Amino acid sequence: MLTLKVEVAETRDRTAFATLREGLQTVATGAAIASATPAFAARHANPQCDPLRLCGHPPLGRYRLLHHEAAGPGRSAHYGEHLLLFEPQSGPALDAESFGRLGLLVFGGPPGHRTQGGLRVGNEMLSAIVTRLSKTGGEGMTLDVVPLRPRAWWQFWKAPQPPSQALAGDALNPLQPPYDELSLLEAMLQKSVRHVRDTVPDRDDAFQSDTRRDTSRTSASGENFQGKGGAYGGAGASGTWSEGSARGRGVDDAGRIIGVATGVGAVAAAAAMARDGEAAAGASAESGAGGSGADTTTSTAY
Repeated sequence: MLTLKVEVAETRDRTAFATLREGLQTVATGAAIASATPAFAARHANPQCDPLRLCGHPPLGRYRLLHHEAAGPGRSAHYGEHLLLFEPQSGPALDAESFGRLGLLVFGGPPGHRTQGGLRVGNEMLSAIVTRLSKTGGEGMTLDVVPLRPRAWWQFWKAPQPPSQALAGDALNPLQPPYDELSLLEAMLQKSVRHVRDTVPDRDDAFQSDTRRDTSRTSASGENFQGKGGAYGGAGASGTWSEGSARGRGVDDAGRIIGVATGVGAVAAAAAMARDGEAAAGASAESGAGGSGADTTTSTAY
């Protein structure tokens, strides 16, 4: 897969560094411009060149190639021989999509000058990209715009980047509509079929799918719960819905819980004993009342 990686300085006041790779092979390297012109951005209500808004710096993130075409006569001096259109895929680039930045225009042209919100690479880099796109049919190219990170001391295999250059504050004699960057971007978007990332199912299909799932769950529950006297056995028995758990520990042949039956019998016996005791006590009291009539005093020592 063809991948273009552009490392940009945080302040966007210096040149970026671009690396073109095909698989693990490095095809080309060189300077790039990922900085917008403040004066042009201010005329479009973005004086700070906010990357999330139109005419600002190219947003960080991942993009995929959407469309490419020749720049056409009269525009190659400004854009190089080819125009590449990328659409956002992830990162801040995808956030900028909600502010109207539906694509990022990549082109060539003279180095060292800011853009109207697009990304400028060297003409040699652009030629290498177009050559490989012609071999693959333009499929499977990605663009990664990432912050510039200096090489760590242990990354001895990584080639040092060339020193960056300060950028001028103005653009390179910007062309007027319909040949400015915004007009070209809009025209290329109209020619393209954008990639659909998320699909929402039809409401009727979703409803039928949910109904099928509910029916499946109900059928599954009906097959497992047979209703065979004590097949579930309560929480103190098997604790499952399966048929093989009809008799668990503490359950007799009739599916009754032995412990509960024993407890109920014990309570009934205790109640009968209490009733017998109360009857005996009542009989003794009546006998004493109808006898000699002598007072009986009970003394209890503690």
